[in-house]
Amino acid sequence: MDIKTYIDDLFRYLDTFENKSTEFETEAFLQTYNGIYAVFQAFRKQRDKAIEVDQYFLQRIQKEPLTSSVLRQLTIQVLITFFESEADIDGQSNKSYLYCRDLRASKRDIAYFEEHLLPLLFRDGGLNNNFRLNSFFLSEIGRYLNKFGRDVNAGLSPEAFESMSVPQRFLELMRRRLSLGPDLLSDRNSLEFHLHRVDAFSKLSGKSGVGEQYLKKWNYLKTTSFWDKVTGALSEIGGKIKGTFASFTYFKLVITQRTAAFFWYSVIALFFVFLSIYVPMKWVSYSDEKLEQFNNKAAVIQRGGK
Repeated sequence: MDIKTYIDDLFRYLDTFENKSTEFETEAFLQTYNGIYAVFQAFRKQRDKAIEVDQYFLQRIQKEPLTSSVLRQLTIQVLITFFESEADIDGQSNKSYLYCRDLRASKRDIAYFEEHLLPLLFRDGGLNNNFRLNSFFLSEIGRYLNKFGRDVNAGLSPEAFESMSVPQRFLELMRRRLSLGPDLLSDRNSLEFHLHRVDAFSKLSGKSGVGEQYLKKWNYLKTTSFWDKVTGALSEIGGKIKGTFASFTYFKLVITQRTAAFFWYSVIALFFVFLSIYVPMKWVSYSDEKLEQFNNKAAVIQRGGK
């Protein structure tokens, strides 16, 4: 299939996303995107073809504003930047890239990606809450930075990580997974291991809905079962009770405090309610047992026994 057909399909998917979102096919869109990207390296040698594709890209891009949707903006800016970086070796096939760059608030690729495209992924309702698209473009931005930007800092400190904005933290985590591998939690010297140990990911998850989805997907959130919660609660209560009775002076102080007093008086009241039910039941049971013994003995005597 000619690459122009793939490009037509890509823009058709963008139109569908903007006008008939319920009919948008996520996986087909991503396959088309990847199919176009797959030929970029070949264009380094096929210069005439690269120039032709560049002109065709430009024609299609100019038909609609890049800001028609978040998906259009992300798709075109990221894909065309990859095209210029990988396919253009002589400045002859970069017209579509120059057109897109002129529309940017920042002309530098990495700064534009980090400061303008990245926040779009963490905007409420962005990409119609399509996490598959969101994850794909976060990965693409991370892949571009890993390939053409600064190296990943394997020894990044927790303090440096916490100083980043929320979107930048998730980009950093994505870049580290792409560069260092997905099993960083098992490395006791990794940033991820430390953040997981101090439960920093739980705090981070509360700052972004889509961010929480990433942390769950990567298994970075600590999971607590129902019985773990019950055991923890009972342990906490037991510790408080033990501490309360540790000294008589402290016990008097506790029961004079309003909240604690209410708690202890409630406990005492429940205890006496329990006794008022339990003691009569035990007495009735004891009486029944003695009555049965007496009846059995009377029956024996009546039969002439002792």
